[in-house]
Amino acid sequence: MIKSMTGFGQALGGVSPFRWAVEIRSWNHRFFECSTRLPNVISMLDEKIRDFIHQSIKRGKITVAISLRSKQNGTNGLVLDEERIDAYIRAMRRIQKKYGLSGPLNVNALLSVPSLFTVDHRENTPEHYWAGLKKVLERAIRELMRAKEKEGRALTDDLKKRTCLIEESVAQIESVAHKWPHERKNRLKEKLTELAGEVPLNEVRLEQEVAILAERSDVTEELVRVRHHLDFLKKSLGTSEEVGKKLDFIAQEIHREVNTIASKAQNFEITEKVIKVKSELEKIREQVQNIE
Repeated sequence: MIKSMTGFGQALGGVSPFRWAVEIRSWNHRFFECSTRLPNVISMLDEKIRDFIHQSIKRGKITVAISLRSKQNGTNGLVLDEERIDAYIRAMRRIQKKYGLSGPLNVNALLSVPSLFTVDHRENTPEHYWAGLKKVLERAIRELMRAKEKEGRALTDDLKKRTCLIEESVAQIESVAHKWPHERKNRLKEKLTELAGEVPLNEVRLEQEVAILAERSDVTEELVRVRHHLDFLKKSLGTSEEVGKKLDFIAQEIHREVNTIASKAQNFEITEKVIKVKSELEKIREQVQNIE
């Protein structure tokens, strides 16, 4: 199934204290282009995030916004220096015993001890952040892909409908093109007879000229190529590969062939059908710009 290049996905999650919010959007673009908006603490993961997204999305303009929804309360905190407290208590008891002092030690006395608490500074590595973020990013990408596939189904239905309309016009062109040489011969003969008056026509020469005109206006090869391109287009619509550029190329080739048909045939009915084909091709090429 083909996929659209436009879509949106989001996800929330992570393990405390890292609660991530991820939003990812995609628009049509000729190549893969990804821009990120990240918290400072994961700025070093920018390239890793782009590469990870590129594994799932091959073409399109991507924007991804990631935010850290909760503070790292459990990461940096106060640590009690128990060895310092033990030494302080032992020293106070020696003083009490030596000088005959009385009175219990209390918390207020302990809190007056310098550097009783120290701050624990834990540094988190990029891998530590990535472990939790990756899962949330995966969910956001999956949601984006579902949106792209849903729109892709709508695009496929529209392209199939337009392809059928083109096939109908091509069948009508084939019908006219098959009868056109005989009709052209009769018209040419009538015209020459009218111009010649009582002068007899050279039937052999007339047949030769008609044969030359018929050969010049023969569009059989062009019609065969158009049919081939249409078959290839329909097969491409059923694949799950990235076919946007391929479909655009096929539409261009069909456009080129029908232009040649109109130029060679020089028939009003054929030209009229070619105009209809070109109108549908233009709509197809517009839609193809949104296909990955």
